Amino acid sequence: MVHEDYKEMIPARALSALDAAEERVLNEHLDNCSECRKELEEWQSTAAALAVVADPVEPSPEVRERILGEVRKDLSGSNVVPLRSTSRNVWSSFGSLGAIAAVVLFVALLVGLFVLWQQNRAYREELASKNDFIQLVNTPGARVSELKGIDLGAGATAKLAHDAAGHAILMASKLPKVPAGKAYQLWFIAPNKPPVPGKTFVPDSTGNAVLKDEMAGAALDAKVFAITVEPASGVSAPTGPIYLRSLEVN
Repeated sequence: MVHEDYKEMIPARALSALDAAEERVLNEHLDNCSECRKELEEWQSTAAALAVVADPVEPSPEVRERILGEVRKDLSGSNVVPLRSTSRNVWSSFGSLGAIAAVVLFVALLVGLFVLWQQNRAYREELASKNDFIQLVNTPGARVSELKGIDLGAGATAKLAHDAAGHAILMASKLPKVPAGKAYQLWFIAPNKPPVPGKTFVPDSTGNAVLKDEMAGAALDAKVFAITVEPASGVSAPTGPIYLRSLEVN
């Protein structure tokens, strides 16, 4: 087995895709070859980085056709005699191109699993938030206020549930994206009193957001609730325009 044969095995080794016999042979070579050890480290780093990419990128038609063309040539019946036994991974019959294709497919699988995991986690978090909101609404003495988007926030909606103890949950949707360094801030407005600041929050990519807050002091007397855009750290008095506002509750 020549040095190039060992190098062709490295991508599969980085993905733990070698059979036991091939891995044993490659390990013996790695013990005495610093060049291959370095290349293996680079492949492992690349595979690890690609595995956490959330959005798979489809190759361009030109790249796809070039790869398929090379594969067709390899499959068209060359007279090359295999250097290793037929028990070798099927991708090895395609040479270096096959090793690359194996890596691409394996990484695509990892990316798909990662995306599904993210979606599943987001779904569980959304379900938990809705359950918390419903539980709060069913608390004796709890109230629900509806906030509607105005001006810059037109089209956005939100619901705020709060109880006599000051527990509050805001669920908002269709919020516009906030600029970098900015965030939405909730305000509790009681009659004849300055607005009481609530927490800040940033919606997800779809414009949805859930905020849990605690009302204290003058906030417990609030009849109106509003949302403005402020610096991400929050402010003690509103400085930005109102994006959403509730009607006064009697």
